[in-house]
Amino acid sequence: MGIDFGSSGLSAALLDRTSGQLHPIYWEASQAEAWAADASYRIPSAAVLAQTAPGSPRSEVTVKSVGFRPQALPAGEFLLENFKLPLKVGIPYQREAAGMYEPLLQWDPLQAFSIALPLQGVRALLATLNPRKQGQKFAESGEILDSAPMANFAGLPVSNLICRASGLTPETLDAALLDLQGVILGTPAGWSDVYMFNLREAVLGASLVPSGSQIFVVEDAIATLLAAVNPVKNGMEVESSAVDSAKGGEEAAPLNASSFSGGTLILNAGAATVELALVELPSNLQDLTRADFTCHSFAFAGDAFDQDIICQLLAKNETWGMSIDLPRPGHPDLASRYQLQQRLQGSAFGLQLLEAARQIKFILQHEKSFALDIGQQHWDVKRKDLESLVLVPFVQQLNRELNALLSRAGMSPAGINQAICAGGMGAWPAIARWLRQKLPNAIVVQDQELQVDQDIFEIDNSGLNSVSPSTNFPQKIGRVACGLASLALYPQILDVSQQQYSDFFLLWELMQVLGQETLSFQEILQLLERQGVNTRTCEPRILRILEGNLPAGLVPAEEDFMLLAEESRQNPDWEVILAEPLFFEDVSRGYRLNLEHASVVREYLGKLASSSQQKLLEPLTLAWDVRTDIYR
Repeated sequence: MGIDFGSSGLSAALLDRTSGQLHPIYWEASQAEAWAADASYRIPSAAVLAQTAPGSPRSEVTVKSVGFRPQALPAGEFLLENFKLPLKVGIPYQREAAGMYEPLLQWDPLQAFSIALPLQGVRALLATLNPRKQGQKFAESGEILDSAPMANFAGLPVSNLICRASGLTPETLDAALLDLQGVILGTPAGWSDVYMFNLREAVLGASLVPSGSQIFVVEDAIATLLAAVNPVKNGMEVESSAVDSAKGGEEAAPLNASSFSGGTLILNAGAATVELALVELPSNLQDLTRADFTCHSFAFAGDAFDQDIICQLLAKNETWGMSIDLPRPGHPDLASRYQLQQRLQGSAFGLQLLEAARQIKFILQHEKSFALDIGQQHWDVKRKDLESLVLVPFVQQLNRELNALLSRAGMSPAGINQAICAGGMGAWPAIARWLRQKLPNAIVVQDQELQVDQDIFEIDNSGLNSVSPSTNFPQKIGRVACGLASLALYPQILDVSQQQYSDFFLLWELMQVLGQETLSFQEILQLLERQGVNTRTCEPRILRILEGNLPAGLVPAEEDFMLLAEESRQNPDWEVILAEPLFFEDVSRGYRLNLEHASVVREYLGKLASSSQQKLLEPLTLAWDVRTDIYR
C-alpha cells in the first residue's frame, strides 16, 4: 500500500505485485452524513480534538474524529490541521515518569500541547485504512485500541469512514488490507530520520502491518515519477453510485509517460514544500536506482504562498504585535513564518485571513479580480498584484533552487527532455510557462490534483464572502499514493542504507565500539563491521556523526525551535547534550569517545526507545529482496 500523507490531505493506493495492477482507494461515510455525502480519493489531514475536564489536573486531550472539517465545533473542541511539519521536530518521550510527552508544540499564542498529539492524529487517519477499525462508534469511555504508549491520551477513535478501492470488491479489499505485505510512505527530501520514525510509529499504531521492516519511506519526487510511468489500470469498475463524483477523475487526463527518456525534472509543489528531483532515465526502468536521482526540498510552497498573499495583499505592514520582520515574499524564512502562522491560528480574524488567501489563490487563476469582505474590511484584489507581489518572487526563488540542483546533478537546462509537475502549486499555469522558458527542449506535463473549472467554487455573500469547494466537482486519484505503491515494482530504487540503518542506530553503535582510545576512521569501520554493520552503504553518514554532526532530530533543528513552547525550548536533556562534544577528533590520528558525555546521550536515547513501538536502537531488516551491492 502506498500512503501519501500531506499537510492538507491523505490518499492511498494498493498494488497487486503479481499482476502489477494499481487500485486507488477512496472513502465513503458509513452513515449518510452531510459532511461526507460524496466518495473521495483524498480525505483532509484534519483531526477534531476534544478536551475532557478542562482546568482539571486530570484533563486529557483526545482525538475525537478525523478525515473531515466540521462547519462548527462545540465548546471544548478544536480542529487540528497542518500537523505534518511537527512530526519532523522530535520523537515524543517522557522526560519524567508518568509525565507529559515532550516536546510541547506552541500551536498559537495561548495554546500548547504535546507533539504526541499530532502523531495520534496521523495514527487515527491511518486507522481509516484498517477494516477492524471502521464503521463503529468510538467508545465514550475512550477505549484503548492498542498498547502503544501514549500518556494523557485516550485510544484512537474508530472511524465512521469506510475505505473502498477501485477495481476491488469490498470483500477482496478487506482481505488485502488485513494481509498487507508492505506500506510505503513519502517524505520530503532531506527530512530527518525522526520524521520517518514517527511515520512508522503511526503505521504500527494503526495496526496496518505488524513489523517496522514492512514500512518503507521514499522521497515524494521519486514517487511522483513512478506515478507518471505506471498508469492506473485495473480490470473491474466499482459498482457504487457513491463513487461517481470521484470516479470521473480516475479516467481524466492520465500522464502520457510512454516516451519518457533521458534527462527528467520532477517538481511536486504541495502545501509545505516544493520537491525537486533530476534523473537521467534509462531505457529500462528496472536499471534505475536511488543513486540515479538528485533530490532537493525547498521549504516554500502553498502554505507560505498563502502567508505572502496575506502579508503583501491583505494586511501589508501589519506585524500582529510581533517584534520580528515578516517573511520575505518567495523565501522560506522559517522562523518568521512559524511565528506568523501561530499568530494567524490564534485568532478568528487570522483564520479568516488564511481562508481568504486560499480563495484568492484559486480564484485569481481564472478571474482578473476578486472582492471580499471580512467584518468591516473590504478588499478588491487584482490578479496583476498577486502575480507581481507574490507569484513572481516565488518563481524567482524556485528558479534559483533549480539552478543549484542542475549544478549538483551536472545537468544543463537544454538536456532536460521532460518536466513532470504535480501537487496543488505544481498545477499552476505560471509554473508551466516558466519551465517552458527555462527548459527549451522539455515537454512539460502537469497533473492537476483537482479538475478546477470556472464554477468550482460557490460564493456565499453573507459575512465573510467565503468560498468553499463544491461537493460535486470531479476529483482525481492520489497519483503520488499510486507512485508510492508502485515502488514495490522497482524495489532497487529504495535507499537500502537508510531503510536498514537510521542515524540513531549508527550513533548508538559508535558509542558501543568507541572508548578512550583514539582510532582511525578505517579502524572504526572495521569494529562496526564486526558488529554486523554493512559500513560500505553508510560510510558518509558515519563520518558526519564522528565529525560532530549529531543525528538530525536528536535535538530539534534551530529553525524548528520556533514551533516549540518556551518550556520545551529550555529542555534540560537537550541543553546537556549540546553542552559538550560527544566525539573528540585528532586530525592526524582519528576519533575517540567522550565517555562521560556518552552516558548522558545513552540515557536520552533510552528514553526515546522506551516510548516507542519500534526498536530505535536496532537495525531494520528488509521485508523485500533488494540488491544491496548497487550502493557499494
